[in-house]
Formats: sequence, C-alpha cells, structure tokens
Amino acid sequence: MSRARVRSWSELRQEMVTSPARAFGTIYRRFQDAANQAYAARGWKGLTLSYVQFLSETEETGTRLSDIASALKTTKQYAGRLAKEMASKRLVTLVTDPLDQRAVLAKPTERGWAFLEDACEVRAELESRYLGLLSKRRAAEFVATLRELVAASEAD
Repeated sequence: MSRARVRSWSELRQEMVTSPARAFGTIYRRFQDAANQAYAARGWKGLTLSYVQFLSETEETGTRLSDIASALKTTKQYAGRLAKEMASKRLVTLVTDPLDQRAVLAKPTERGWAFLEDACEVRAELESRYLGLLSKRRAAEFVATLRELVAASEAD
C-alpha cells in the first residue's frame, strides 16, 4: 500500500472532479433525485427508483429473489430486504416458489403495476428533458454510445 507520492493532493482532486466517472455519477444522482421527486408528486410518497429497478426485473407471474438480485448485480440479502420493504408497501407479494420450497418469488401487485406504469412515464419525461438539452443528432449519438458502453461492459 505504501508508495511514493507522485502527484499533489490538488492534482489528484482535480483529476477526480473532472473525470467522466464523476459526470456519470452526477447525472445518475440528479436523475434519481428527479425521479423520486416525480414519484412523490404523483402520489407515490416514499417510493424510489430502487423499487422501479426491482419491479423491472420481476415477471408478472413472479420471479425468484435470487434471480432479481443477480439481474440487479446485488446481493440476495439486499434483494430480500428490498422485497420485504416493497411487500410492506403493497407493491409485491412474496410467495414460496412451488418448484422449490426454499425459494421465494416476488409477484407484482395491482398497486405495483400502477406504480411501474407511472415510473415509465416519469422515465420518459426525464429522458426527454435530459436528451432535450442536446441537439437531436448528439442525443442519438449519446444514447447509442451509452448502449455500446453497457454492451461492452457486460462482456467483462
């Protein structure tokens, strides 16, 4: 761990502040905040983008929590905690998997379905707002580049 310092603290900070990674994080946090505020404005107080991501990985007939965790690239424990929160908010029901009594399935409720519908509208509005800050050509290039980065990073 110990090594000679090559750059000053100021140089290191400047590198981090101006990095593309910081820009990704900033845009994501702003999107997340705007989405959460929009859900609340539509009457979904206390519901967050995390719930939307969970529901997006859930089949109408139910999905194992372990499969949701895998799709979200998170732990089974976190997915289980999120599922319990969502069940308490009546967004999903949790049932034993009939094919494996050890596994739990999350199934969207009517309320969960309604929330996901609103969340899709919020997403479209926010995407339009953010992409509207760019020219049509640059917006299309940006979306294509994001998709390319996602695909390339999945190969890792």
